[in-house]
Amino acid sequence: MTIYYSIEEGINYLPIRKDNSITIGLDLICQSITDLVSDPKKKNYLLGFDGYMGVEWHPIISRLKKIAKQKNLNIEFINMNSYYKSLPEINKIISSYLNLEPDFGYVYKKGFKEFLDLKKIENLKITLLKFKKTPIPDRKKIIICYGCGTVIPQFRKIFDQIFYFDITREQLFNRFEKNPTIFLGSQGDKISTKQFLQKFYYVDSQILDKHKKYVLKYMDWYVDSNSTHKLKLIPRKAYNALFSELVQKPFLIKMLYYPTSWGGNWLKKIKKLPEKMQNSGQGFLLENENSIKIKFNSLSIEIPFQNFLWKESKRILGEKVIKKCGEKFPFAYWYDDSIKGGPMAIQVHPPGNYLKKKFNELIRQDESYYILQTNPGAKTYLGLKEDAEVKELEQKAIESNIKKKSFDYKKFINSIDSTPGDYLLIPAGTIHASGMNQVVVEIDWVVTAYSPGYTFHIYDYLRKDLDGSLRPIHIEHSFNVLKKNRKTKWVLKKLKQKPKLLKSSNEGLEYLLGSRYDMPFEVHRLEFEKEMQIDTKGTLNVLTLVEGESILVQSQENINYQCKLYFPNTLIVPASIGKYTIINLGNKPCKILKALVK
Repeated sequence: MTIYYSIEEGINYLPIRKDNSITIGLDLICQSITDLVSDPKKKNYLLGFDGYMGVEWHPIISRLKKIAKQKNLNIEFINMNSYYKSLPEINKIISSYLNLEPDFGYVYKKGFKEFLDLKKIENLKITLLKFKKTPIPDRKKIIICYGCGTVIPQFRKIFDQIFYFDITREQLFNRFEKNPTIFLGSQGDKISTKQFLQKFYYVDSQILDKHKKYVLKYMDWYVDSNSTHKLKLIPRKAYNALFSELVQKPFLIKMLYYPTSWGGNWLKKIKKLPEKMQNSGQGFLLENENSIKIKFNSLSIEIPFQNFLWKESKRILGEKVIKKCGEKFPFAYWYDDSIKGGPMAIQVHPPGNYLKKKFNELIRQDESYYILQTNPGAKTYLGLKEDAEVKELEQKAIESNIKKKSFDYKKFINSIDSTPGDYLLIPAGTIHASGMNQVVVEIDWVVTAYSPGYTFHIYDYLRKDLDGSLRPIHIEHSFNVLKKNRKTKWVLKKLKQKPKLLKSSNEGLEYLLGSRYDMPFEVHRLEFEKEMQIDTKGTLNVLTLVEGESILVQSQENINYQCKLYFPNTLIVPASIGKYTIINLGNKPCKILKALVK
């Protein structure tokens, strides 16, 4: 089963570059590496090949061995996996982070050190230092250490050259489905997809991302390893230059998609997603999950978005955002497609103090819905009905979960007829769900280690997930965080706000669609026919084209720094761009959502 699907979209085009330092292809890269260490007059070489979990080391090392033999090079390969503690030892360390409950975990904050056999590591360090000091023999020797965690602080200064082999989470997740032995500490052991995702989000990714951020500061070479036989070897200088140029223009994040138990097929049709997808329930843009595609000189490179953010956080986010949430991208965008599908589960999201206490997370989770498309009968569930008894709702939900018996949830949950253009605020603690027959653009404030976010299900219609198991229900969590006073009248006044006109000019209109004191972001809507001038004012802008065909977003300082955006996609305008122009490229008037941190 494929976990994530994608199509050829979200490409960021950069001007033709004179730099020809990027090497493409497994054979050419292995040749380049062996050329690097081949000079007989130079010292013994020690190379560090670090990389993300899921990198396919076997074909890379096999090819290097073959070329080394052809060149009569004396290369020894040391697999870092041999220096981990045993899997039972690792499982003992992390069990308290993963065994609290089946659907969530507790965020692991430590690093690689706890996973490594420190006695073996110390012995290896002695061996490597001795190797570095050994006089060059008649036939000099090269040592290549490889695998996750190779360039730990104890070893970093020992290596002559450091390489970082990287892949996107799309590649990692889909590789796991074909090879369920991919997880930190594995010695060929298999785990289920559910076990993998829990372990990855709460433990492995916490170690790997922190370590990758460290290694990228010191690497000499970055290797785009998303296609093992089409590796791309990028010198550090070129890697940094790509980001330095990209951050000067509006840019796209590559969207990912996956089917859901309630999903429709509107996105599948409009985006021409793969036919084998059961449906197109959700598309999304998240800092930790998605990637950036860069194309120049007919060369395409794909790099995790988090890498770009780490390198250029100040220019992308701006000082205001960094003060609120650190160097983290604060928004999560979800495209929820239930056209000819079903309703989402009746659900609620937790506040920050609950996330910290229960899951070791940092920031609260707030959402908002923009209704993009509807079919007849579309509704959004938001808040409780005026006469709803929360205790009775809880009892009905418990009984349903135990006896597998449906109940009349509509007796308790307020519903609003959906119309394209509606915008609904969903602060943490508000019961809600997207109903059937609509497409919603979710603009959420989610800065969590658990990338999917914390969605506590109260009732899911006794529905089965795509794997055939009943969908999970979280009664205790849900009623721990549910705000009981958020009922119909309050919802219509506080959460379905009337758009407020902020700006009117010959160019067009700008409305504030909704804002609350306890939600750290707000969403504006820009409406115009030809073009509109906007200023980031030093803070991140996120634009979504919700009506119209296509637009061009360009920097006013340099009009060559531009990006096209097609309906219904989203792009990022870095804070540092300042003044920019949005030009309508289609024949219809445009409506654009602009999300920003307050």
